[in-house]
Formats: sequence, C-alpha cells, structure tokens
Amino acid sequence: AAVTQNNGEQVILQGGRSYLLTHRNWKFEKFMSLKIQTDKLTSITATSADNIIMKVTSTVVWRIVDVRQAATLAAETMATSGRRQDVNADIEKLREDVLEQAIASLASFIGSVNYSDSFHLAAAAQSSAAASAVGVPLETPALARAHMSSGDNPMFDVNRMKNAVEHANDITLKYGVCVLSINIISANPVDANLSKALASGAVASAEALMAETAARGRSKAQMIDVEANANARKVEAQAEADAMLVIAQSSADAARIEAQGKKEAADLLSTSEVATKLSVMDKEAAI
Repeated sequence: AAVTQNNGEQVILQGGRSYLLTHRNWKFEKFMSLKIQTDKLTSITATSADNIIMKVTSTVVWRIVDVRQAATLAAETMATSGRRQDVNADIEKLREDVLEQAIASLASFIGSVNYSDSFHLAAAAQSSAAASAVGVPLETPALARAHMSSGDNPMFDVNRMKNAVEHANDITLKYGVCVLSINIISANPVDANLSKALASGAVASAEALMAETAARGRSKAQMIDVEANANARKVEAQAEADAMLVIAQSSADAARIEAQGKKEAADLLSTSEVATKLSVMDKEAAI
C-alpha cells in the first residue's frame, strides 16, 4: 500500500492498482509492505516462575493488517526536516515497536513457566516408554493430564505460547499490526552448574522409575506364569475326566449290547422248537 498526503490529509492507496495524483499538493509519502515479516529477536535473559534465569533466542512473525492505523499511529511517514528524501523507505520504527512488544510478551510467558518441570516430565516420559515396552501401565491420571496440558517441555508448549501471542496482539493490533507467532529457538539456564544439577536429578528420577517398572514387569510375569500353570492343571483334569467318562460310556454300551444279544438268543429259542430241543440236549449232555 502507498501512503500519500492530500492537502495535509493522509490518504492510503491500496496496492495492485495504478493511481494518478491529480494536483501538486497531493504527494506520495512512502510504501508500506503488507507481506508477512519474520524477525529474529535479540537474545534475552528472563526469569522463569521457579526463579531460574534463562537465556532465550526466538523469532517473531507478524504483518500489517490495517495500513491506516499503522501509518497514523506507528510508522514514520514524514521527515521532521520536511524534505521527502529524508523519509526512511523502510518501516524501521514500526518494526522496532513490534519487536519490543514481542520481547515483553515472551518475557511474560517465560515468567509463568516452571522450567524445572521439564526435567521431571522428561523422566516420566522415559519411564512411560519403558512401561509400554513391558505392557505395565505406570502413569497416574494426574500425570497423564499434566502431559496432555504441558507437553514434554513447557518452554516449547505451543498452546501456552499462544497466550504470549495474544498478549502481544492486545497492544500491536491497536496500531494495525497482527503478531502471527512467537517461536522459541533455544532456552537454556545461564548457570551451567544448575543445568547439570537438574539433568542429574532427571537421570536419577528416570532410573528410579525404570527400576519400579522392571519390578512391576517381573511381578506381572510371575502372575502370568501362575495363571498358565493353573490353566494347564485345569486342562489336564478336564482331560482325565473326559477320558473316564468315555471309558464308562464304552463299558455301558458293551454291557447293553451283550444283554441285547442274550435277549435276542432267548427269544429265538422260545420261538423255534428245534432250537429248544437242541438246547435241552446240550444241557443234558453237560450234566
């Protein structure tokens, strides 16, 4: 967009079209880019909620959304000398205002973060990975909710960083600029010894949790072994009972078949005179 001055009145001309300034008192002042701007913030030191002094490097992404407000309230469109050639073609003052506000919002965000929590969460994440490997649930519901809300490192939590962006936009939108994102590139304690102490504590916590996970895994393995043995004995007993039932049914079937045969033989003797006489002769011969 172009910023012009028509007899002292500021006139904004939108880009993408051609314009004719129709008289000598309608003057062009400067261009203002509506493109997305990405700037690297200066490295800052800020104190976290747990009183750890952090050295932070970050970037900010922003763009002008209201040229009239930006030109009226923030950007330099006229030189104090009155000479047009003294006007800076860049939006340097507006850029400085945005960067300063982004730094202030970032410092406010860091002040709300407990940096030491990141080490405890990292240890818990390691133990959770070990627990999932052996199939033992380890996280409590409260810790699971903490993971969902804070992430592995609260310094790089995208959802919480949106609060910093909203904090910056509360001011920058008043002069026509929208901050799209603030991104932390690195965040480290200024005191190297403190970093080592926190890392050592995280390692000790992870080792303790892993030992607990291993103990729970062994306990579950023993329980599985006991259940397997009980199931095996149950199957063996069921097989023996089924075998005895089959034997009993076979004996009963054999006895029934034998009785049926004898009955059929007796019936045959009673209906045949020759067979009856032969049977009597066999009995007498036996005597």
